[in-house]
Amino acid sequence: MFRAGLRGAAMAASIAVVLVGGATQALAATATISSVDPAYALVGHTVTIVGADLAQATDVTFAGSGNSTVDAGAPTVLDANHVQTTVPTGAVTGPITVVTPDGSPTIGFTVQQPTVSSISVNRGVVVYPQRAVVRARLSAAGVAGVPNQPARLQRKDATGGWHNAQRLQQTASDGSVRWRVAPARATAYRVVFKDVPAYLGSSTSAVHVAVVPRLRLHVPSLAPILTRTKLRGTVQPPPPRQSRVTLQKKSGGHWRKVTSVRVGRHGAFTATVSLPATGRYIYRVVRARGGGLLAAASASHRVDAVQRSLHDGMSGPDVVTLQKRLRHLHYDLGHISGTFDFDTVHAVVAFEKVQGMSRDGVVGTKVWEALGHPKQPHLRHPQDAASAGVEVNLTKQVLLYAVHGHIVRILDSSTGGGYYYTGSDGTQQRAITPTGHFAVVYQRSGWVTSKLGTLYRPAYFNNQGYAIHGETEVPSYPASHGCVRITVPARDRLGSKLYNGLSVWIYS
Repeated sequence: MFRAGLRGAAMAASIAVVLVGGATQALAATATISSVDPAYALVGHTVTIVGADLAQATDVTFAGSGNSTVDAGAPTVLDANHVQTTVPTGAVTGPITVVTPDGSPTIGFTVQQPTVSSISVNRGVVVYPQRAVVRARLSAAGVAGVPNQPARLQRKDATGGWHNAQRLQQTASDGSVRWRVAPARATAYRVVFKDVPAYLGSSTSAVHVAVVPRLRLHVPSLAPILTRTKLRGTVQPPPPRQSRVTLQKKSGGHWRKVTSVRVGRHGAFTATVSLPATGRYIYRVVRARGGGLLAAASASHRVDAVQRSLHDGMSGPDVVTLQKRLRHLHYDLGHISGTFDFDTVHAVVAFEKVQGMSRDGVVGTKVWEALGHPKQPHLRHPQDAASAGVEVNLTKQVLLYAVHGHIVRILDSSTGGGYYYTGSDGTQQRAITPTGHFAVVYQRSGWVTSKLGTLYRPAYFNNQGYAIHGETEVPSYPASHGCVRITVPARDRLGSKLYNGLSVWIYS
């Protein structure tokens, strides 16, 4: 039977063992170490050695460079199980030895190395939503860079507190780490390197990234005079509420204020102007610095002010402006003449059809506004116009000619009127244009006369006599027996483009 006990605050230097028959014998106690708290520390920091029978400890040594040891001197005995010492200069990672009369136990210990951190950013100013790259590096004495150290990017909020900005990363073999950031406001960043046993963590100084907002202004290319015209735009990222932008007009080589408008919650704004006379006007919007954003200006945009109404027979520079705009939008027009002629009327009608407007061929306020922000027609079967192709939209009553899958010409057309007529065989037939996918099968030159009428340069897309052809009368509504009518000049401009085998789609 064995008994052991403590005497006073320290454990006894020997253990009394009771033998059979009542005799006793003293056995020497053996000092042990179970742990060090903390398990790693910098030179100069105090650590607590935890073990047993340490009350008579006289010295502590740490591992030094090579096979040497570094003497830390006599420890501070807290009790038989705890002694304190200071990590001495010159100590390196290795064993700690505690010298006692009852033995000199050892335990492994990691001496942390101090580190130096640095930070940089490739752009101190970004234009939203441009990104910047934040780089940081951790190094230590005798080490080019500290690898595998956890690093966290942090940003400073409006209250001055630091918050984690992105996911935790590990330093590369050269001690570097990087993040791509897209700040929406002026932002300060720093990098915090966490402690690891071998190396102390640290925080970098702060770097700052300023943000220039992106201002966009959308204006109509054309606008009628003496009419309220809306200029719309956005500020991104959306600035704080109650922010304003200033609309400016260029005059005499200088920018002059027109009006100031409030920016909405999603960064949108609208300014209204009235153009006093025909001519060209140039606008932009600017925003002053504030709300965490630098000052900014949009690109400049021009508006051509035109008369309020144009119609057949008129001429002048505003007609030239109209014709150039229609040609830019791919409407079949002929040449730019400056005269509101036959071709211009049909180009305007085709535009009105695509926009879903009244088909009167008159360019009034609504048409001018639509010319500034037009609806764009789209091919339904661009794959069949890989080289070239035609699509006829029966609902819109327009013909679309495409090359390489893109619309290059929009023509006014008139298709089957839906009425009944007496066919060439004497039977009653319905004037309907067939729908589906066809191809030009043959063509005729000049005027071709049949029992149902006279066709100009017909390009037949099936063997039942249906064709795309020129006609002297092309009303703004469906009026043919079933063919696709276009004007005679338009048919001449298409010329040989309606070749045999050309894809023809017709749909409602």
